[in-house]
Order: sequence, then C-alpha cells, then structure tokens
Amino acid sequence: MKTNKKIPISAIIGILLVLGVVISIIFVAVEQSAKASPMQQLDDKTLEEKAIAAAQMAGLQGAPTATRHVRITLAEWLTLNDAELGKDAAKFGLTPDTPVFVLAMRGNVKSLLVGESPPQNKGMQEQYNNITIVLNAITGDVMWTVTTRDGFSMPVPVP
Repeated sequence: MKTNKKIPISAIIGILLVLGVVISIIFVAVEQSAKASPMQQLDDKTLEEKAIAAAQMAGLQGAPTATRHVRITLAEWLTLNDAELGKDAAKFGLTPDTPVFVLAMRGNVKSLLVGESPPQNKGMQEQYNNITIVLNAITGDVMWTVTTRDGFSMPVPVP
C-alpha cells in the first residue's frame, strides 16, 4: 500500500527562507573578509634585495655602504617629493594608501638617469654618492628612482 505524504507549503517556505538567510550570511562574510584583509606585502629581505638589484641597474657600483629603509604609503612618499598622484593612477591599481618600500642607499653611483641631460663630455656619467629606490611593497615593482647631488638632502636621510 502506497501512502502519499504531502509536505505542507509552510514547511517548504520555511526551508527556502532558512536557505536564503544562510546564503546571505555566507555572502556577507566573504565580502567583509575580502575587504578586511589587505593584500599581503613582501617581506623586508625580499624587497631590499629587489631594491639593491634595481639600484645596481641604475648605476650603483657594488654594494651600498649604508642603507635605511622605511615602509610608508604612496601618499606619504609623494608628499616627501612635492608630487601628487596622477589622475589615471587608479587605472594602474595605485591609490594614496598603496604601501611602498623605500630603500635609501649611500655608495658609489655612476648614472645617467631618464630625464637628465647628458654630460658635456661624451662617455662620462654623472657621479652621485646616493640612490633611493621606491618599490610597490605588494608586487616588488620599481616605482621611483632618485639620486641627489652633494648638498641636497635625500628623501629618506642615510648617515
């Protein structure tokens, strides 16, 4: 003998409501977790190695004689250099709170950096005693390279 048991409509509605609430809670939890956890930054050792390699590509001869690093935001770096974020920066994932790793170095730097006028004597390179490399602390990409002549202060002072 077959028995047909019908599930009451109120039970079906109750199950659907509970299921909807559970899905909503999961969605909100995932959304909040994504917003609350910033992207992982690279460690100091990795960033320092990348910055020194970039400095050597830009003209640092050998190892630096002294270094100092700081972790700051892109907005803080731009303030130090009297610069501002470009209007299209967000298209490249750059915001004022983008974390940056700044490694300032003393050493023998022979360089002709982009934007500098060539020296009067062909084949001669500009001589500096410092170089500063700014990296995106999340990706390790070079964002800025600075050298300063004697008598001018470095963005991040190194004794």
